[in-house]
Amino acid sequence: MLVERIMTSPVRTLSPGDTIEDALDMMARHSFRHVPIVNEQEKLVGIVSDRDIKMTLPSVLSDDEPDMKLNQPLSRIMRTNVTYCHPLDFVEEIALDFYHFSIGAIPVVRDGSIVGIVTQKDMLNTFLELTGIKEPGSIIEIDIEDRTGVIYDIGKIFKDLNIRIISVSVYRNKETKGNKIIVLRIRAMNPRFAIQKLQDEGFNVLTPDKMGTR
Repeated sequence: MLVERIMTSPVRTLSPGDTIEDALDMMARHSFRHVPIVNEQEKLVGIVSDRDIKMTLPSVLSDDEPDMKLNQPLSRIMRTNVTYCHPLDFVEEIALDFYHFSIGAIPVVRDGSIVGIVTQKDMLNTFLELTGIKEPGSIIEIDIEDRTGVIYDIGKIFKDLNIRIISVSVYRNKETKGNKIIVLRIRAMNPRFAIQKLQDEGFNVLTPDKMGTR
């Protein structure tokens, strides 16, 4: 899946000369936690998060005047080493950036100009969409040998049963070398007949007590 399919666009931005108060106001009005910072040429030069602001403002136990902090320009607190991506990058690839760098949002840049932003919430919504969890149905887990054609064999069983497969996810089996765990979400509220058919065909369907132990 391409980034342009899940990014928020257009994206609201501020400039380095805008104040911390401006950023707080924008975040409150539009219910988001990250504001990209752009220069006069609309080029990305930084990003500010609600966490950056919280670390800047004085504690309630401090004698410092909070209004003085709120009037400071964003150039004082913005992060300039920004991880960004392109609209045609793959979502799966930028997921690694979220994981490795523990970041909350990634601006999307084309030809030097910001065209969108992807947040952790966008990534979660994408995960829910890919797994089909938003659709009613049942989940079946199968422990299989990692071999060519196994997805086709499983798909044929469900075609013969006239049961639609909503999503297919594949994970490494940590306990058995050379095996994978296939997680199917199917359009059936009662999967017993499908499970029995899979078992009759020699597939190792994981029962609930075995799920999640890998």
